[in-house]
Amino acid sequence: MVAIQVVICVSLLLVQGALGGGGSEWTYTGQHGPLHWGSMFQSCAGNRQSPINIETLNVKQEYWKPLSLKNYEKAPSRMRVKNNGHSAQVEIDAPVAPRVSGGGLKGEYIFAQFHFHWGADSTLGSEHTIDGVRYPMELHMVHYKGSYGTLGEAVKRRDGLAVLGVMLEVSNSDNPALAPLATALLNVTDAEMYAEISAMYPLKAFLPRNIEKFYRYEGSLTTPTCNEVVTWTVFDEAISISERQLEFFRSLHPSELEEVPILVNNFRPVQPLGPREIRQRNKLVPRTMVACTPF
Repeated sequence: MVAIQVVICVSLLLVQGALGGGGSEWTYTGQHGPLHWGSMFQSCAGNRQSPINIETLNVKQEYWKPLSLKNYEKAPSRMRVKNNGHSAQVEIDAPVAPRVSGGGLKGEYIFAQFHFHWGADSTLGSEHTIDGVRYPMELHMVHYKGSYGTLGEAVKRRDGLAVLGVMLEVSNSDNPALAPLATALLNVTDAEMYAEISAMYPLKAFLPRNIEKFYRYEGSLTTPTCNEVVTWTVFDEAISISERQLEFFRSLHPSELEEVPILVNNFRPVQPLGPREIRQRNKLVPRTMVACTPF
C-alpha cells in the first residue's frame, strides 16, 4: 500500500496556511509577544482562549466511554521534525492515519502533527498548568475532525480540532521514544530546517500509560490566530524526559523576529477560564437507585 501522507505541508501549529492569514509576525518576546496578540489578531482576544489553569477541585465529573485510539500502536513509515521558528514540530507518513474518538469527543479526529512547548529551565515550560503547577514541557497532538474533510475546513468550525495535551516531567534517565527525536534536533538548529528521524516510535509511545484520567474543556489554538475551535484533552499523568534531552530543545534557534538567541519559553500565559466548565472523565459507573422490598 502506498503510504498516505497524514500531514498537510504547512505549519499546522500555526494553521496560517489553512486560514489564509498572514500571521507570521507574532513572537513570544517583545512588541509582537503574547501580551499584544489580542490587538494583532481579533480571535486572540476572545473569551474561550487557551491555555488555562486546571483546578482539579473545580471540575465536573463525566461518565464518558474511554478514548479510542486507532493506529496509535503502529510505527509510521516516515517521521520528520521541523524547527518552524516557534516550536519543534513532528510530522509523519503512515499507511493508515492515526485517529482518536470516544472519551466524550463528538466524532472521529484524524492525526495531523505533534509539537512541543518548553522553558529556559525546568521550573517552567508547559502551557497548561494543573493546580498552578507548570511542567518543564508540554506536548500537543493535533487532530482535525474527519467529517470536515480537510484541516482548512476544520479550523472554520467550533469543534474542528481535537488536541491531546501531554505534560512532561524530568527523569534521571532518557525517555527512549524521545531519543531519536532529540538527536534529530541537532540538524534543525535554525528556523525552517527539516530533518528525518531515524528510529520511528508509534504515537502511543508519546502518551502516558494511563489515558483514562484526563481533563476536557473547549478552547483555542495557543498560537495566533488563536481560533476558538479546539476541544482540549489534557492528561493527568505525565511522561518522562531527561534534562539532557531537554537541552536539545533549548539549543534550537527561533525565528528572526524573536528578541532572544535561543528558542525557549515558547508558551502562552494561562488565559481566563470565564464561564467555561472543565470536565473530567470518571471511569466509575454511577450508582443507580435500588428499590428495596420491605420484609
